[in-house]
Amino acid sequence: MSNVRRAISAAALLGLAIGAAPQGSSAQTGGPSLAVTGVTSASAPDYALRAAVTGPDGSAVSGLTTSDFALTDVTDNSAIPISSVTTENAGIAAMIVADLGGLDNTRDYGQRNVENVAALVKQFTDVLGANGGGKDYAGLLVATGTGADKLAINMPPTNDLGAVTSQIGQIATVPVERTSALFDGLNRALNLLTNNPDAATQDALNQRRKVILLLSDGADDKFSDEGIRGDILRRANEAGVSIFPIQVNQRSTREFTNMNALAAQTGGVYALFDGSVDQATAEQQVRDLFGKMDSQRGQYAITFRSVKPAGEFTARLGVKTAEGSDTADVRFASNLKPPTVRLTSPADGSQITQAKAEPAEPVTLAAQVSFPDNKERPVSVEFFVNGTAVQRVDAPPYQTTWQPPKEDRTVITKTVPYAFSAEVVDSYLGERVTSPAVKAELQVASVPAVPFVPTEAPSLDQWLRQNPGLAAGLCGLGLATLGLIAGLIVLNRRYTDQFAVLRANMAKGMQGGIRMVTQRLGLSKQPVAELKVVAGPMTGTSLPVGGDSVWVGRDPSQCEVVLMSDPYVSNKHFQITRDPTTQQFFIIDDGTANGTRLNRAPLQMKARTPLPPDAEIEAGMTKMIFQMGGRKTQRLGAS
Repeated sequence: MSNVRRAISAAALLGLAIGAAPQGSSAQTGGPSLAVTGVTSASAPDYALRAAVTGPDGSAVSGLTTSDFALTDVTDNSAIPISSVTTENAGIAAMIVADLGGLDNTRDYGQRNVENVAALVKQFTDVLGANGGGKDYAGLLVATGTGADKLAINMPPTNDLGAVTSQIGQIATVPVERTSALFDGLNRALNLLTNNPDAATQDALNQRRKVILLLSDGADDKFSDEGIRGDILRRANEAGVSIFPIQVNQRSTREFTNMNALAAQTGGVYALFDGSVDQATAEQQVRDLFGKMDSQRGQYAITFRSVKPAGEFTARLGVKTAEGSDTADVRFASNLKPPTVRLTSPADGSQITQAKAEPAEPVTLAAQVSFPDNKERPVSVEFFVNGTAVQRVDAPPYQTTWQPPKEDRTVITKTVPYAFSAEVVDSYLGERVTSPAVKAELQVASVPAVPFVPTEAPSLDQWLRQNPGLAAGLCGLGLATLGLIAGLIVLNRRYTDQFAVLRANMAKGMQGGIRMVTQRLGLSKQPVAELKVVAGPMTGTSLPVGGDSVWVGRDPSQCEVVLMSDPYVSNKHFQITRDPTTQQFFIIDDGTANGTRLNRAPLQMKARTPLPPDAEIEAGMTKMIFQMGGRKTQRLGAS
C-alpha cells in the first residue's frame, strides 16, 4: 500500500473514529448492556438465572449487588423478590472467525497478514487457557475465499481448548484467494453458537456469554454490505452475541465501516491491526480487546422465587449502573401442580358400633398427600365429618381422632350414616383440593329387654322348716275358719230369713260402691281412645283412655293407665289430653329419664305434641299403638 493511500485511509479512519470511539477503538455508546444467559427451573418455585452486564466500553461490569437489579412480572408489573446476587466465573462461548481472503499478499509489521492472523488467534487462546479455568467453549472457522468449499477449518465450539490450538498452525499454510467472504463466516459462526447440532453442547453454550472474535480485512466480495450486515446484526442481537472485530490490513472506508458497525451495534470492541498505526499501539488495542472479551466470563448468578402453576412465564430483569440502565426478558417455566389427598382411615363402608350407653370408641382419621409435580412441600390437611370441619393438621403424619357423639338408645336398633373427607391446602399455590368421600355407618344397639327369670317354688316340707311360726299361725287360722263356717251353717239354718234380707242389703251397697269407682276411673262410659300394647311386658293388652286427660306411667297412684313390669317407664311417663273443642289429641312427655318416642322420633320434653290416630308410642321397652275411640266396657255387676 502506498504512503498516499495510507494517508487518505488514515484520514478517513480518523473522521469516522471521532464519532465512534477514541484512540482508534469503537464500542457501543450509551448505557450498559444486559444479557440473560440462562435460567434454571428445576427447583421451582425457586429459580436461578445468570446475567451478563457489559459496560459501554465492551467490558463486563463488576461489583453489582442485589440493590442494582430489579425483577418484575410482565403480566401485572408486580415485583418479584430477588433472593440473592452473586458473581461467578461462568466461562465464555467464543467462535474465532478468521477471514483470510485477500490477506495472503499483504504484509504488516514485517510479516504476511495470514501469519499475523495466526499469531493473534494463538494469543487469544493463550488468554482463554490462562483465565478460563476449564469452563470456556471455543470453536474455529477459517475461510480462504468465497467458494462453497473454501472453508479450510470448521471446528464447532468445544470444551477442549487443546483441540482448537492444534489447528492454529494450519492458518498460515492454507491456500488463500484474493476474494473475501466475511459475512458468510459470521453467519456460520452464529449458527454454531445458537443452533448447535449437539443438544448438550448447545445447553452449555446457552449458559455462557457468547462472543465472536473476527479477524478480517472487512471486505466481502460475495454479498452487498448493507443488506447482509443488517441480517448479521439482527441475528447477533437476538441471540445476545457480541462481535469483537480485529481489522487486519484495512483498505478503505467501506471495510472500516463494516468492522466498526459490527462491534458498535453488538456490544463488542473494535481494534485495528494495520501498519497505519505503530505496532505498539496496535498491540495494546488487541490486548485491551482480549481483556474485555475475557471479562465476559464474569456473570451474575441471581436467585428469585415466583410461585406459578404449571406453564411458561416471562419476567423482566432490570439493572442500573453508573453509566445507565438496561432491561432483558427472563423466560422461565413452572411445573407446579396442586397436591392430591385421599383418606386411608376409616375404610370406605366401615361400621362403627355403639353397644353401650357410652359413646362409641374414637375413630382414627388419616390422610395421605401426594405431589404430582414431585416437589414435596409443607401443606395443611383439614378433616371433615358430614361436611363439618373437625380438625386441621399442619404437618405429617396427617392423622387425628374423632369422637362419635352419643346416640340415644331405644328398643329399635338404628343406623346413623357418616361421610368423611379431607381437604389439603397447598402452601405453594394456595389451592384447596378435597379428597373423595369415605362413607361409614354408626350402628346403635338397642337397649336389651329385662328377661323374666322364674324362681323355683320351695317344697312344702322346706317351706314349713323355713317358716315354722307362720305355719302354726296359718293352721290356727284355718281351724278358726272351719269353726266359723260350722257356726254359720248352724246359724243359717236357724236364721234363714234374716240372712236373706242382709244379703240383699249388702248387694245394693256393693253395687253403689262399684258405680262410684267406675265413675272415678271413667269406666262407666265408652273410652275415648285406647292404647294397644304391641311390644314389651304387656304385649297384647288394650289399655282404655277414659277421659280428656290421662296420665300413663308405672305408678297406679298417679296414673290412670298403668304400664306394669317395665323398669324403664317412669312413675308419670307421659300424658294424653284432648282439646274439648277440636277433639284433637295431644301427648306430653313429663321430662322422663329415658324419653318418649312418637313414630320413632324423640319427643321434646314438656312440649305439647299432636297425637294422630294409629300413632306409634314408645316408652321404655313398651311399644303402643294409639287408636281413636275404644271398646265398650261392661258395667261392673251387670248380669
